[in-house]
Amino acid sequence: MNSRQSQIIVRPLLNEKAASLSAIGKFTFEVARDANKIEIAHAVDQLLKDRQKKGKVVAVNTVTVRDSRRRYKSRVRVPQDSKKAIVTIEGEGFDFYSA
Repeated sequence: MNSRQSQIIVRPLLNEKAASLSAIGKFTFEVARDANKIEIAHAVDQLLKDRQKKGKVVAVNTVTVRDSRRRYKSRVRVPQDSKKAIVTIEGEGFDFYSA
C-alpha cells in the first residue's frame, strides 16, 4: 500500500451500528477529510488484497461529521470535523472483532 492510500483510511469505526452493518456486508471507516469516493474504494480494495480476502467494493457512501463542541469557557475553538465512509463489499469482507 502506498503512502497516500495508508493516509486515506484513518481507522475502522467499531460501534454497535457498525457491527450491525457488517452483518450485511457494509463496513464503516473514518477517512481523511479530503478523500473522495474513488480514492476510498481503491484504498479498501488494496486493504482487502493485503489481508488476502476475496471481495469487491460495490458502493461507497460518505458522511461529513461536524464537531458539536463549538464553545469552551467562552472561547471559540476550531472545529475538528471528520469524515466517515460506509463501504459495501461483496464477498468475504473484514473481521475486525477476531483477536
